Amino acid sequence: MAAAAGSANRIWRFGVYEADTGRAELRRAGTPVKLREQSFRILVHLLEHAGEIVTREELRGVLWPSDTFVDFDHSLNTAMMKLRNALGDSADAPLYIETIPKRGYRFVAPLSQAADGQAGVAKSVADSTSAAVDGAKEAEEAAPPEARTPDAHRWIWRMGAAAGLVLIAVAGLLVFLRTHRPPARPNEGLAASAFKIVPVTTAPGLTEAPAFSPDGRAIAYLWDGAERKREDVYVQLVGADLPLRLTYSKSGFVGPPAWSPDGREIAFSRCDGKNDGIYVVPALGGEERKLTSVSCFHTRPSGLAWFRDGKGLLMVDRCGAAGLFGIVLFSQATGEKRCVGRSGFGNDSDFDYYFSLSPDQKTVAFIPATSFLRCEVYTVPVSGGKPRKFTTNSQCWGNLMWTPDGKSIVFRSIRTGEATLWRIAADGGPMEPERTYKGIGSFSPDGRRLVYDEELNSEAASIWRADFASPGGPVLANQMLISSKYDEMDAQPSPDGGRVVWMSRRTGVGEIWTGKATGESLLPLTHLDTYSGTPRWSPDGRWIAFDSITGNGTQIFAVDAEGRNPHPITEGPFDNVVPSWSRDGKSIYFASNRTGSWQVWRHPLDGGGEAQLTLRGGFCPFESLDGQSVFFSKFDEAGIWSVPVRGGAESLVVADKPQVGYWGHWAVTRSGLYLLNVDAEPKARIEFFPFATQRSVPVLTLEKKPIPLQPSLSATADGNTVYYTQFDWQSAIKMMEIER
Repeated sequence: MAAAAGSANRIWRFGVYEADTGRAELRRAGTPVKLREQSFRILVHLLEHAGEIVTREELRGVLWPSDTFVDFDHSLNTAMMKLRNALGDSADAPLYIETIPKRGYRFVAPLSQAADGQAGVAKSVADSTSAAVDGAKEAEEAAPPEARTPDAHRWIWRMGAAAGLVLIAVAGLLVFLRTHRPPARPNEGLAASAFKIVPVTTAPGLTEAPAFSPDGRAIAYLWDGAERKREDVYVQLVGADLPLRLTYSKSGFVGPPAWSPDGREIAFSRCDGKNDGIYVVPALGGEERKLTSVSCFHTRPSGLAWFRDGKGLLMVDRCGAAGLFGIVLFSQATGEKRCVGRSGFGNDSDFDYYFSLSPDQKTVAFIPATSFLRCEVYTVPVSGGKPRKFTTNSQCWGNLMWTPDGKSIVFRSIRTGEATLWRIAADGGPMEPERTYKGIGSFSPDGRRLVYDEELNSEAASIWRADFASPGGPVLANQMLISSKYDEMDAQPSPDGGRVVWMSRRTGVGEIWTGKATGESLLPLTHLDTYSGTPRWSPDGRWIAFDSITGNGTQIFAVDAEGRNPHPITEGPFDNVVPSWSRDGKSIYFASNRTGSWQVWRHPLDGGGEAQLTLRGGFCPFESLDGQSVFFSKFDEAGIWSVPVRGGAESLVVADKPQVGYWGHWAVTRSGLYLLNVDAEPKARIEFFPFATQRSVPVLTLEKKPIPLQPSLSATADGNTVYYTQFDWQSAIKMMEIER
């Protein structure tokens, strides 16, 4: 590629990129990026006018002489598209190049310049000798003929060579200092070490699950991006300001990233109900490639661990003859899967799975969360065996990690009331407060840096109430109704509209609460000390059905409206969840996985046998107000369906809402359905689907984020009042440096 015409030799730096006008080359982290000459010329011109609007006509003059005939619009659009592809940029959410409608473009990223030859220490080392020799030759050729004696020739050449050696030595020293620190002795003398905390990300939003690259120069993580919608995988050089986006999710959820041993690819799990599996994407950006299919655990993508030999991955998937979830070893060579270990529970009532591979890659530490905050730490050899339980009543919260020396396991617990870090020895012993590390995350290869995500000014999930002039009509009022420092969700109005019932975590674990529809006189109804949620009123307002995790799966319970007489409705070694009442109050509908998949069932309260209503999947059932049919969503597929109350043909009602992961964000009224559209622009919104027209209309845009995997939308029977849940979690990736 020829150098950009009219440009002085410059090296522009932005994010992880360098544009070298002398070489007419775009580099990402020192690696050349393939880019056509026209696209590079556009980039250079935008860089030279950074922050300014560059018109399309101006770019015409840069690319083509006035006497050249081309299809200008098509050619410019193509060149700009290829430039954005090379930068991993997007016109909708630009990191580098912003489109100014009907005018042109503007370069918007922070920008710096470097002298030619200084872009990237590694490239300086590679180029310094040839540059010095070439300079010496040029100096000799520029000298008068009489001065070109053999001695002068040798003197100039030696001086150039000496300069080259100096450059090599300096560059080599820089490389050595950056990449060859003294060998780490993990955890030795940490109590006397000094710690330096530096931010890695500063953009607003939710960032989590950071992972160091094998060379320690880059960090991959999840971020919900500028649009604050779905999380995707990003990668960022340590010390850089802007990340590179690697995935572009249209639905479902993406799991924590894991680097391949050679640092060329990043693996992640994807759960969208259609293409659930483990994928890899080039670390410099490119097409995704599916490695294997997995069964997503409650549509939650699992973490991954890549073995150093590159031959296998650890993941969460179904394992064993019973098909229950556990830690699974996947062989890339053969495609085979082997169950490494489970917690030993006899059902699939686990709420989530977290695991961490030991530094020697021989042992897996894992946490099967049987409910929110009800979980224990186990270890199991990678070669297989019986899991060993390390804790009792640890009340853990989220992920865990090994210390770099492999001697301890660190995890988060609220056993003292607040979420703090704890440590337990890998060979057993008591839990002790963690006094070294600031978070759960990923260590650099030398063990001297830790990247982790830290919560910043986050708002817990709160319950909001919106009143409308008519079903789907203008908003009369919209206000926060119930909030605390803990999650409040799953609000359901009583049949007369005077009270609400919901699930609150203010006591440390989900319990059922009730209060007035005005948000006053709040009282707990249950004290089961285990995760209990999805409360539903009986038609007469005297009883509340809900689900609660037990030692034998999740079961449906009922309690009266004053909090008395709690008792189980269902039983069995499987999960029965998300109940609702028939309009005559004689039956309870629920979802059960007893057949191996989630289906809608009906439980008669007069003692009759339970009946299965759906055959092709069903979840979160509600009977229509005329008592003729049952509406339901699906756990792993977008949409709403209906089936006759006694079973029969299943029909699709709404094709695309609510989306995967938001199965409980809808409500039945007399005249239509309220639905959450999480993919609406610019933010998620509540829509109304009238039965008469069967065309959704927007009614309310959420100010914050809806919470997935929870039934957090409900409405009064007349459709004039809606209750919904939203939250705002802000976090940042930080790096802890241990100085010795």
